[in-house]
Amino acid sequence: MTCAWCCAKCRPRYQRHVDNIFPMDPADGLVKGEMQKLTYYALTNPRKLDRIGNYLAKYLSDYVDHRRKDYATISMKAMEQLLQACRSANINLFVESFLRMVQKLLESPEPTLQVLGSTSFVHFANIQEDTPSYHRRYDFFVSKFSSMCCQSNMNNETSRAVRQAGLRGLQGVILKTVSDDLQVNIWEDVHIQKIMRALLVNIHEGYTTSATSPAQTRSMSPWESENSDPIADIDPDILARHVLQDLVSRASYGHIKSLMMPLFYFLDNQKLWIPNKFPMHCMSLIMHSIQMSSAYSAVDLLLAHLDEHKDGGAQIRCSIVEVVSSAVSSASCESIGPTILEMFGRLLKYLKGSVATCNQEEVPVETIQGEKVFQEGLVHSVGKFSHGIQTYQKIEVCTFILQKLPSSLESEEDAQYEDMLLQCIMKITSSLNESSNDKAVGLPTLFPLSLIVPLQRLSVSDVPKTRAMTQQIFHSILDRHNNHEKVVPSVTLGELPEENIFVGPQKKQDVLFFKRNGPEIYLHLYESTLKEDNDLDNYTCVFRTAVLWCLEVPVDEVLVELIYMVLGLQDEACSDSRTNANIVHALVAAFLVFAARYSRNEALLQHINNIIRKRQSDKPHLLPGVAFSSLDKDSDIDPTLEKDETLSPYLFDASLVAQCLQQQGTNVDRLSDPYQGCKKRLAVPRTPESVKSLRATMLDARVSDVQISLQEEITFDTLKQALQHRQQTALGAASKERLISQESYEECMARSAEKFSHITALKQQIFSSFRGGDVSPSESLHSLIDLDNLNNLSIELPDMYVY
Repeated sequence: MTCAWCCAKCRPRYQRHVDNIFPMDPADGLVKGEMQKLTYYALTNPRKLDRIGNYLAKYLSDYVDHRRKDYATISMKAMEQLLQACRSANINLFVESFLRMVQKLLESPEPTLQVLGSTSFVHFANIQEDTPSYHRRYDFFVSKFSSMCCQSNMNNETSRAVRQAGLRGLQGVILKTVSDDLQVNIWEDVHIQKIMRALLVNIHEGYTTSATSPAQTRSMSPWESENSDPIADIDPDILARHVLQDLVSRASYGHIKSLMMPLFYFLDNQKLWIPNKFPMHCMSLIMHSIQMSSAYSAVDLLLAHLDEHKDGGAQIRCSIVEVVSSAVSSASCESIGPTILEMFGRLLKYLKGSVATCNQEEVPVETIQGEKVFQEGLVHSVGKFSHGIQTYQKIEVCTFILQKLPSSLESEEDAQYEDMLLQCIMKITSSLNESSNDKAVGLPTLFPLSLIVPLQRLSVSDVPKTRAMTQQIFHSILDRHNNHEKVVPSVTLGELPEENIFVGPQKKQDVLFFKRNGPEIYLHLYESTLKEDNDLDNYTCVFRTAVLWCLEVPVDEVLVELIYMVLGLQDEACSDSRTNANIVHALVAAFLVFAARYSRNEALLQHINNIIRKRQSDKPHLLPGVAFSSLDKDSDIDPTLEKDETLSPYLFDASLVAQCLQQQGTNVDRLSDPYQGCKKRLAVPRTPESVKSLRATMLDARVSDVQISLQEEITFDTLKQALQHRQQTALGAASKERLISQESYEECMARSAEKFSHITALKQQIFSSFRGGDVSPSESLHSLIDLDNLNNLSIELPDMYVY
């Protein structure tokens, strides 16, 4: 005994302090007094920290090998207390020993020791270090914690505890490495794939369990248990969601692909796209945690993954598109610049490919039905993505989609593709004017030329459905006060009622916009109304569009332009060639009823009521109720007017309408001219014979009422003659130069006199056109020119310049 006591005295002091912390009975736990002495010694002698750590690690290794769990736990607790008590500047001296102790615990087959090692690592991860470490490696911990997360070969309680410990360990690895460039890069494929698989396995099992037995699920968050051990109270699936959200929130833009690809591989390998509830759940977790500046990148990767399934069935593509729809609303909020157009470009590419698949030969009916569902999903995704972008971006996207329209509808595929593109635009524009900021946007911003010109061209398309959809797009963009549902083409008798429609405020920019584009806008509405294959939707949409312009730009110019178009429709409906004449007359009545109520003009309303009463008694088919019912296929009413029908008493008097407006102080000069219709537009000629040269007008300062107009037809022969004349002129000029250089002075004078006689004859012809007869050039000049004034304008030249 005396020899043993002497040998103990000869051991280093740090070893004696370490030996004294272990009790005789492990149930007594760590000896606190001796532990305080050890802590004080370590703090006062920081050079001994590495030796203390190595010595404790030796103790732990022996205890683990001999399966003495109690003493192993005491060793780990002592190491944790030393770790927390040491200053951050000295922590690197024995961290390696601590990590070796943790690794030894994790390598043990005992679940309790594995849980102990994970808990100790989490405590270490929460310590902030000031000095960098160049030699520390965490590869083993990533692999071990990931395998613990998938533990399933034990009983339920033990497996649950190991999984929770593994998830806590992964959270500690993420916390320790993601912000330290000197540590292992967990975004490398070899690491992130293990981490993501471990998290997704737990999330999927928890999601499946909650779907089958929702009563057993827990609703507490990872931070909710205050009076108990958090690992024991939190389900692995809830903890896995928290770790996943923590990992996603720390991912920068360059790490999004490394994060998303393992998710896609897991869903592909486990065949979890159908049904798509779990993929949508995972994308929801990611999109709510990802940095907003990188959100669109995740959706872009999801769309790129859709390319890998382009040869697969339509069902899986529909599922992926639904997942895209659930994710794009978050991604669109911070998307800027060309990234928005790239997103929509991808969606339109898939849409075009699906339409092409439907129009292939010998395609099964099931495939066509699946492609239809896929197309609807794409259109819905377009609408969802547009909800989060700004108003000007929505207009740019609409312009971008219009540029994708086929140039011609030569095939059924082009017609279907155009229809789908218009549906996409309708989805985008339906989200306009939802907020007060959107309603404050002016018409020049809502209708740039790049948007309104293609829409006007589509509004006079040969396809009735295209025309109706185009007018609905106008409604969505133009209606900033939710009036389009209240506006219907109907006529009612009575006094001026209190309208339930809202008239927008006058804005200078809107008024200037309409002054530039108003005539062209109503011209296209005029032409669209006269299309003989219109149905009830077409007439209703045209009526709403024309009325909405009056409500959104409440100035007299818009009302006058509307009445000007309406009177032109009435004149055109009286022609014998109209097959929809009574429908046009009914629409004219509805327009004028609105104009009278909108302008609050009692005199105009009285005149309109008189005409409507006459029509109700004698010609009810000229009113909307009966006329629109003739569009029904089962109706016996003929929409064509009889040729011997006398309509003069039943028409609205244009002069009386103008007089009623003028009494209110409205400028009606425009109504005095007949409506020109499509003649007002300079359309592109379809045949060379229809090309006319412009009229040239030359007015003299004194004879301002004289107009000389030249008109000729430009045909192939005239163009050919012009080219030949140009060639002959060039050859003649060359030969003339050679002739002048060779001939004498007398020959030049004789040729000049001949040319002068030709000019004299031409002048005689011009002056004769002014006087109406033959007069001499001198008389014409004296009659047209005041010689006295001409003398006052003469210039005195030096003698040297006069010859």
